[in-house]
Amino acid sequence: MTPRGRALVSFLALAALTGLETCRLGNPDPAPADAPPEQFSASRAIATLHAVSIDEPHPVGTPAHDTVRDRIAAALRALDYTVDVQHTFACNAAAVCGELANLIARRPDQPAGGKAVVVAAHYDSVAAGPGASDDGTGVATALEIARAIRREPLADPVVFLIDDGEEEGLLGAVGFVADAARSADAALVINLEARGTSGTPYLFETSREQRWLVPIVARALPHPVTTSLFAAVYDQLPNNTDLTVFKRAGRAGINFAYIGGGTQYHTPLDDFAHVDAGSVQRRGDQALAMVRAFAAADLGAAAPGDAVWFDVFAAFVVWWPAGWTVWIAAAALALLAIAVVRGMRAGRLTLRGVALGALSLLGAIGLAAALGVALARLLGLRAPGALFEPYPEPRIAAAWLVGIAAAIGLAGLVRRWASFDAVFAGHALMWNALAVAVALIAPGASYVLVVPGLVMAALAAARTRWPVGELAASLGALVGAAIVCLPFALFGYEALADTSLPVTAVLLALTATSFAPLVSDTARRVVPGCLVLAAALGAVAVIVPPASASHPRHQPIRYVADAGAGTARWQVDDALPELRAAAAFEPGPVAPWLGPTNAVASVAPAPVEPLTPPATTATIAPSADGTRVVTLELASPRRAPRLGLWWHSDAETVAVRINGVTPLSRTARQSRGLAPGWNRLIVYGAAARIEITQRGAGPTEAIVSDASIGLPASAAALVRARDAAGAVPVHDGDVTIVERHLTW
Repeated sequence: MTPRGRALVSFLALAALTGLETCRLGNPDPAPADAPPEQFSASRAIATLHAVSIDEPHPVGTPAHDTVRDRIAAALRALDYTVDVQHTFACNAAAVCGELANLIARRPDQPAGGKAVVVAAHYDSVAAGPGASDDGTGVATALEIARAIRREPLADPVVFLIDDGEEEGLLGAVGFVADAARSADAALVINLEARGTSGTPYLFETSREQRWLVPIVARALPHPVTTSLFAAVYDQLPNNTDLTVFKRAGRAGINFAYIGGGTQYHTPLDDFAHVDAGSVQRRGDQALAMVRAFAAADLGAAAPGDAVWFDVFAAFVVWWPAGWTVWIAAAALALLAIAVVRGMRAGRLTLRGVALGALSLLGAIGLAAALGVALARLLGLRAPGALFEPYPEPRIAAAWLVGIAAAIGLAGLVRRWASFDAVFAGHALMWNALAVAVALIAPGASYVLVVPGLVMAALAAARTRWPVGELAASLGALVGAAIVCLPFALFGYEALADTSLPVTAVLLALTATSFAPLVSDTARRVVPGCLVLAAALGAVAVIVPPASASHPRHQPIRYVADAGAGTARWQVDDALPELRAAAAFEPGPVAPWLGPTNAVASVAPAPVEPLTPPATTATIAPSADGTRVVTLELASPRRAPRLGLWWHSDAETVAVRINGVTPLSRTARQSRGLAPGWNRLIVYGAAARIEITQRGAGPTEAIVSDASIGLPASAAALVRARDAAGAVPVHDGDVTIVERHLTW
């Protein structure tokens, strides 16, 4: 076959594997409302969503929130479940606290005690949006599962936890776990989440020491889209879900979510109209299967140990104990050594050629990463306020092309001095060497290197004994690499936006090393063609609109009044041009308690509104041990649902209690956003009693605030400007904050 023919076959094979992976990542049509009762029906679940939820924001502390809670409780009781409403006050490790109401539902025929499977979802929303997908569909999915299994004989009890305050800092889960009487039997948690409004549901997180549960998942999970890489990466991100709380408490669990439509997440567009029925159906099928599988398992058989796993084209799961990874890589290296020795004896390769092949793979990784970073930065200059682009395909394709160009270009370079077998063996050597290193550092990610390395080593060895052609070896290696590399390359943008582009480029470079030695003769044409096409796609990415009606920019507006100074300001994270035209926005400090990376925003003078500041009283009681206890009574006369306290002092803060509750220990991650010496706490509720124990001398400077949802009437011009810019509020949404300063 001619060099052009080999290149054509290789790229057609890559395209076919990409198409297969893309199809397998799709979602099914929703099952109809009259589907068999034992099946999950997205049509029924979405009807339940409309019945129990409200297509408007319902954060903690609002009447809409209470309405949703009562509707869900009524729906569970209508399914013949007993519903325990847990009213509690909880504080997380970041000293965010609130009054909560969790719903805990059980079948009457399943007595409490022993070990139970817990299906968890949260019913509160952020202030900026209705939370139809996050987490209304999670609640509706839990209710549909509760309907499907309400008459089934199950070996283990199933508990439904519809918790509160997740958006405020996982408070409902914290309160549930802290109540030993209610949570003692929670052995395994199946959490239902959404970080978007559509897309493929992923089993993206598990508890640690998961070796015992992965075989259950592998046997029973339908249409699995899951890998241990997800869990390894997620543990390093600053993201949390309710499962985080259970993991910290030593409970086992798995987490499902879909992440498409990320721009709509935590915005007004997370509404009924944007719910994706296919996503609901797929996640519901998966969650119901897991409920049945774990309810039939021996939950007392959990044993320590980690696992490595991945799905193959969403058809089945391959897994092994994490400790095996090094031995698998060692076996691959042994096979490779045999292939190299035999190849040298046959005169088909040299050690120098193998070394050049290994260096070309390392070089391809470095070059692809550099090109991916450059691509991400250049494209990011155009629209710094857009997190997810409405048309990301050109930039993703450009990342693919620069990765492929890096691999083929360097392979073509070293093929001048090395044979196909030498470069192929060198690539296999480096795959496996990197696999050993990653297995020692991050075992969950090691399969990405182990699988292609093993396949390539086996093929290299096979070529020394049987008539395995260069094309067959390259295509076999391509299949091994595609199985583990292509999934993230296809959905990475949904997860990480432009920060995924360097990773995507590296994954495509790695994938292309499988066939790069085969097509090296065409490198002089393929590489420039890939780079020119990548540049053209980058230009297209610059031209297409950075936002659209369905993928708007995010621009929450804050009105901040300083009651003592008699001043007020508008504050946004980075004012869009339309807002700059409506008010005199300039870079300015956000607040003194924020660290340097979070301390600057766009600020503009605002009219002073007649708003009553939070009420405070303070008493100080010295203790015999040299400490002092400062007791603050905080209240919001205007009934704002959120109170805040920030304080700074030369005296050491030894302990804090809010309404009699001590927050969990603060982690380094949760302290990262505060400037040195500052402390803070947030209370969801219109009143709070705070006790701060301090040691040492010196005055304490404090700022007290209350925050209400919405803006004063004087914000009308800014809101119109934001609408004209096609932007929407996000997360906490538009808020009105009133501050006052005090010293003790």
